[in-house]
Amino acid sequence: MYCPQCGSSLPEGATYCTQCAAVVNPVDHVVKTLGRATKSVIKTTGDALDRAAKAVGPTLDKTVAAIRPAVQETTRALKPVADDVGRAAKDVARSVKPAAEKAVQVTKEVADKTVKAVTPAVEKVAGATERAAKNVREKAQRKKSS
Repeated sequence: MYCPQCGSSLPEGATYCTQCAAVVNPVDHVVKTLGRATKSVIKTTGDALDRAAKAVGPTLDKTVAAIRPAVQETTRALKPVADDVGRAAKDVARSVKPAAEKAVQVTKEVADKTVKAVTPAVEKVAGATERAAKNVREKAQRKKSS
């Protein structure tokens, strides 16, 4: 490979001429320049983030240290309330159970009495329906026969 400007012999993959500093391959030159710029931006950004994290870290630590007692005190204050609510819920469940069992028992008794009271009327209607169906069949038989 030779320099297009001065004709000097160049190593393979060279971007610049070592004799006259001319750009040998503009595409390679742009790609390499962009690569270097990108690496530089990434390194600079990473360094800035590291510095920001180091600067913010102590402030965050102080904030956590300042807030921790309030959170712990709130937890201590709420624990008895939560315990009371739990006990109250258990008491309500215990007191409701007998009433629920009684309601089930009364409902079953009412249902049994209703079935007992309605059964004769249902049987009477069923008998009447059977007789009416028998009469209809007999009339249909007579019409067929005639």
